[in-house]
Amino acid sequence: MITVQLPDELLQELVNVTGNADAEAAVYAALSEYVQHQKQLRVLDFEGQFDADPTYNYKEQRRVP
Repeated sequence: MITVQLPDELLQELVNVTGNADAEAAVYAALSEYVQHQKQLRVLDFEGQFDADPTYNYKEQRRVP
């Protein structure tokens, strides 16, 4: 566990926005969402770096049991 000092106004706004009853749950929810967002941004960094396999046939793949 880590201790972080946040301005009271920011913490209260975070509690209001997240709808959590207490500050600890609000901070946890905000950090979890932030981490997920950063992971999604990293995936977007790979956009356009991979070429599709021209021999791949998705219809044929559906026939495989």
